[in-house]
Amino acid sequence: MYVKHAIVGIYCETPLHAGSGQALGVVDLPVQREKTTNWPTIQASGLKGAFRSACEDAKASQTDDIFGSDKSGDQAGAISIGDARLLLFPVRSSTAPFLWVLCPATLRKLKRDGRIVGKEYGWTIPEVPDDKYLGLAGNSRDVILEDLTLSAAGQVEGEIIESLKELVPDDDFYNSSELDKYLCLVSDESFSMLTETGTEVQARVELDDDTKTTKNLWYQELVPSNTVFYTVISMADARKPGEERQDAGSLISWLKDTIKEYVQIGGDQTLGRGWVRLVWQEVR
Repeated sequence: MYVKHAIVGIYCETPLHAGSGQALGVVDLPVQREKTTNWPTIQASGLKGAFRSACEDAKASQTDDIFGSDKSGDQAGAISIGDARLLLFPVRSSTAPFLWVLCPATLRKLKRDGRIVGKEYGWTIPEVPDDKYLGLAGNSRDVILEDLTLSAAGQVEGEIIESLKELVPDDDFYNSSELDKYLCLVSDESFSMLTETGTEVQARVELDDDTKTTKNLWYQELVPSNTVFYTVISMADARKPGEERQDAGSLISWLKDTIKEYVQIGGDQTLGRGWVRLVWQEVR
């Protein structure tokens, strides 16, 4: 039984490629997307592998207790990691270098996920017309997001902003108060369009070693830096047979202290892709 839980914010420091392994259009290497919404996601298996790799790199002694025995297979893991859900998506704008965009459906998912692990969000989910956006108090300007022009229809509830700040880094290098300047809540339809067109697509070229001519050309999709995901982590007591077991609280604290803040997720890590910063919010 899972008895300890945490909601973990995942802030993309560099562009991230969690590949789907299947090309459906002109992009040879698309990112993973949810089947129902088509929003970018990071599947749980990739997160679990990245977390385990970080623990193994630290030569951590309790890796098998948390993730299970990788070689013998005689010990089940104590951790449950959910898919990373998209929370805030950065979009270039006419009013700032970029705006963090979200929609009622992302808030609905966050509220449901919080309830699963005992975190209650008391705010009300707003509705937004397709040609409108909700921003901050005193802002009545139109904004241009990619090819969308939206007019202001009010402000985002303060409690919502505070809940989002809990999942965004805040220190000398980051400032969660940036949300107060650059948050933009749009309709579900507008959000879906922006997440389909707002990812990075880069051309990659393989050169022939002898002739230095192009040998292969392909296109790769990346989730842009400054994107914010979140995931739900649950922990049970260690399931090591025949020995004294670590309790779930000790394991989740140990995992947080071992991984600390930074981990690399996804492909092309030698090109600096996939560096993320984690923000841990223990629930119970």
